[in-house]
Amino acid sequence: MRKLFTGQFRLQVGTTFVAQILSALFAIINAALVARWLGVEGKGVLSLLLLVPNMLGLFLGGGIGVANVYYTGVRRWDIRTLVQNSMGMTFLATALGVVGVGIAALSGVLPQILPNVPLPLVFVALIAFPINLLSGYLAAILQGLQRIITVNLVTVLQSVVTLVLNILLVVVLNRGLIGALTASILAGAVNLVVVGWLLYQVGARFRPTWNPTVMRSTLGYGLRGYVGNVLQFFNYRLDMFIVNYFLGTAGTGIYSVSVALAELLWYLPNAVGFVIFPKAAASKPEVMNRFTPRVFGLTLALTFLAGLGLAGIGRPFIRIVYSEDFLPAYVPLLVLLPGVILMGSAKVLTNEIAGRGYPHYNSINSGLALIVTIGLDLLFIPRYGVLGASIASSIAYTLIFFTAIGFYYIVSRRSTGEKTAES
Repeated sequence: MRKLFTGQFRLQVGTTFVAQILSALFAIINAALVARWLGVEGKGVLSLLLLVPNMLGLFLGGGIGVANVYYTGVRRWDIRTLVQNSMGMTFLATALGVVGVGIAALSGVLPQILPNVPLPLVFVALIAFPINLLSGYLAAILQGLQRIITVNLVTVLQSVVTLVLNILLVVVLNRGLIGALTASILAGAVNLVVVGWLLYQVGARFRPTWNPTVMRSTLGYGLRGYVGNVLQFFNYRLDMFIVNYFLGTAGTGIYSVSVALAELLWYLPNAVGFVIFPKAAASKPEVMNRFTPRVFGLTLALTFLAGLGLAGIGRPFIRIVYSEDFLPAYVPLLVLLPGVILMGSAKVLTNEIAGRGYPHYNSINSGLALIVTIGLDLLFIPRYGVLGASIASSIAYTLIFFTAIGFYYIVSRRSTGEKTAES
C-alpha cells in the first residue's frame, strides 16, 4: 500500500511538472505571437489590461481557494457546500472589485495608474475577474479531492485554447488588441465551464449561498494564508520596482532575465507543493511526519543538481536566447541560485504546513522575508546595482528556508500531540 501510494504521489508530481512545462511553452508561443501582431506598445497595453483582473483576484480572493483545498481534504464541508459558498464569495468580490475600479476611474486615479490604457478596455478586462476567480475556487476543490491529473489537464487545455483563440482572433481575423483581450477572457470561460462540469459530475450545484458558518470557516482559514500570499507576491516582485527606481529600465531588464532563469528551478518544487498540500490535509499527521522529510530531502537534492546545470549553461543560454547585451545577467543569476534552491525545497514544507491547517505560519514567514528583502534592497542596490538585488533576494529566500524548517518542526510536533490527545 505504501509503495502504491508513493507511486501515485510520484505520478501526480510528474504530471504536474509536465503540465507546468507545457503551459509555460504554450505561454511563450502565445506571447511571441501576440507581441509580433500587436507590437511593443500593444503588447504592453494588453499586459496591463490583464494585470487588472489578476491584481483584483490577488487582493479580493480572500484565500478561499486554499481554504477549499484544505476543507475538501479534511472533509469538513461537502463539495456542494463549498461550491455554493465559492459562488457567493465570487459575487461579493466582483461587486467590491467593480465598485473599486469605478471609483478609481471617476476620481482620476486609474488613468494615473494605467496611463495610455483606454478606460473602456479596462472595464472589458474586468469581465475576466469573476471568471478567473470562480475558476480558481472550483479548481481548488478538485485539487483538494486529489484529482491532480485532472487539474493539470484542465490547466494545459486553457493554455491551448488561449493560443488557438489568439491565432483566430488576432492573426486570422486581425482584431488586434480587443481580439487578444477577448481570447484571454474566452479561454478563462472555457476553463470555468470545464471545471464546473467536472464538479457537477460529483454532486456540485451552482446556486450561490451565504451561509455565515461556512463563510466564517473558509475566510478564517483563507485569510490566514491570504496575507502570506500577498506578502509573498511582493517579496518576489517588489525588488523589480526598487531596481527600476535606482537603476532604470535597463537595469530592470538585466535583473528580470536573472530572475526568470533562476525561477526555472521552481517548476519541480511547485509541482511537489501542489500535490503535497491536499495530501497533508487528507492524511494523518504521523504519516506526513514520515513522508514529508523524505520528499523534502529529495526535492532539495534534485533542485541543487538542476541549479548546478543552470550555472553551467547559463552564460551560453543567455547569449543565444537573449543576445550579448544581456550577459551581465549571468553573475546576478549565480548569486540568486543558492537562495532559489533553498526556497524551492522550502515550498514543500510551506505547503505541508498549510495542509495541516497552519497557513498563518507561512504568512509570518513571508512577512519577515519581505522586511529583510526591502531593507537589503535599499542597502545593496545603490551600492552594487543588479548584483545587490540578487544578494538581497538570495538572503531573503535563505531566511524563508530556515524559518520554514522551524515552523515545520513546531507544526509536526503539535499535530501529532493533538492527535494523541484526541485518542
